[in-house]
Amino acid sequence: MVYQTINWIDSTKELVSLTLPNVTAGSNSSPRGAAIKIRLHIFSLSTLPTIGSATDLEIQFARTTQLWLPGTNKTQIVEVIINNVGSECVLANNSVKVEISSPGLDTFSPGYINRLQPGDQAKVQIRVANADGVLPGMIGNATVIVSGIGVNTSYTFNSTFEIIPYEATYESIYSHETSPWYNGAKYGIFIHWGVYSVPGWGNAPTETYQYNLATYGRDHIYDDFIADFTPSAFGPKEWVDLFADAGAKYFVQVSKHHDEFAIFDLSPNVTQRASVAQPPHRNLLQELFDAAAQYQPQLHRATYFTPYGFELWLGGNATNPYSNATLPYTGFVDGMETLAAMGMEIMWCDIGGPNLTADRCGLPGDFDTPEFARYDAVQVRKWESKLGMDPFSYGYNRATPESSYMNASIIVTSLLNIVSKNGNFLLGVGPQPNETIISVEQHNLREAGAWIQGHAEAIFNTTYWFITLEENAAGKELRFTQTLEAFYVISLVKPEGGSLTVNSPVPWVAGDRVTVVGGNSSGVVVPFRKAGNGSLMLSLSDEVLAGGDFGGCPLSTAP
Repeated sequence: MVYQTINWIDSTKELVSLTLPNVTAGSNSSPRGAAIKIRLHIFSLSTLPTIGSATDLEIQFARTTQLWLPGTNKTQIVEVIINNVGSECVLANNSVKVEISSPGLDTFSPGYINRLQPGDQAKVQIRVANADGVLPGMIGNATVIVSGIGVNTSYTFNSTFEIIPYEATYESIYSHETSPWYNGAKYGIFIHWGVYSVPGWGNAPTETYQYNLATYGRDHIYDDFIADFTPSAFGPKEWVDLFADAGAKYFVQVSKHHDEFAIFDLSPNVTQRASVAQPPHRNLLQELFDAAAQYQPQLHRATYFTPYGFELWLGGNATNPYSNATLPYTGFVDGMETLAAMGMEIMWCDIGGPNLTADRCGLPGDFDTPEFARYDAVQVRKWESKLGMDPFSYGYNRATPESSYMNASIIVTSLLNIVSKNGNFLLGVGPQPNETIISVEQHNLREAGAWIQGHAEAIFNTTYWFITLEENAAGKELRFTQTLEAFYVISLVKPEGGSLTVNSPVPWVAGDRVTVVGGNSSGVVVPFRKAGNGSLMLSLSDEVLAGGDFGGCPLSTAP
């Protein structure tokens, strides 16, 4: 895997060395992953010095994209990376505006920078429209103009005018990227539910073998489970209401796993291994999509789909685990076009296949997907961490005790940690074969959801902080997010001693206020002072400390 990371270095200090992490060993991405050997290779290292004086902005890069903002008539987005290479902080009263000047483009909606401290970086989006007479797909020069009080700089780049249709080529598909809604959504629910939910057992391969042998006998084959896949108890409305209560913004339903049993309708000449042709004789995926559209229309709808079954993924046809007899190939299920017609907004693939979004679709996807893992640093490329509420399985697993399921505190802190590093959090739930989501998962999702929704402004539609991704010390775990209007300091643990010292160079200036976000103390102004070394020292009353569940609470610093 190839990754790009960008790090801030304090320009007030002399750089004498760089210490690289020890990455000689790790584990694979499965819940019980064995140790693997890994190596770190550095292909390039570049530095961008802050050499300016006073107020000085520099445009690092600009590009036209295939993106548009929701609610517009596909008004194209131009993305611009801007660095503060000066010695003074850019503030709202500098009135910094970012526009595009080009014979082929008109600025429909400019971008703005309200605050950018020395050494910090901002990604700014400008909405543009083609000038009269300019056809989609035409190529020409465009110039970024950054203007404001004490600010005036420009950057010319090669641009493609207007969003153009995708083609069935590597180059065209490679230009696809995550949608703005997805970047802001941050939190989704991953649903593994199918015929495999019937046995629902699997904390270790040997235990699964013995359990199935003792429970079902040697003559039992996997397809015998189909008749017992009988959803009846819970229902799709209850599912989507639960996801909304959890604070999630999207869900990803497994539409076909490696057992090649689809839970949506497919033509009989494609396959009979589907929930319409066989029990329970229902288009389960369509029912879920319809319930979301009717009862929780704000939830974005997505599907997981694997193009291959075990016969190709593992190198050959599946075998009976007791007799080792080769089982017949059940047929390749090509259902992607059907899923697209149903209105899915993400195609989450596995084990290769045509690309639509996730990185497992055969071509470079829109985002990376570490499994039962997460990144420890900001990734410039969008990523999504997949963790199961059950630590051993994404699907229903009757072998897991209730005490082992991810609780509300872990859900919340996992989300905050991932979001602060430019990631999304996809949390796995495994319904039972009768469609019931077990009570411990429901309870923990709703408990976490109450906190998430109460502190939403520090989570959703935020971006990571370029300078520092986190600050950890004894009794202190801080994460940072920001918007155009505010900067958020998030404590993952409850501060001790009635105070919290933030050593990271947060973009605070004289006249700012620090307030509590969410909880029983939401809106309370927090007294603070700036120490001689630049640290921000916050005084936290008993009232504030008592108002933040799950260890701590976000604090907002803003004008």
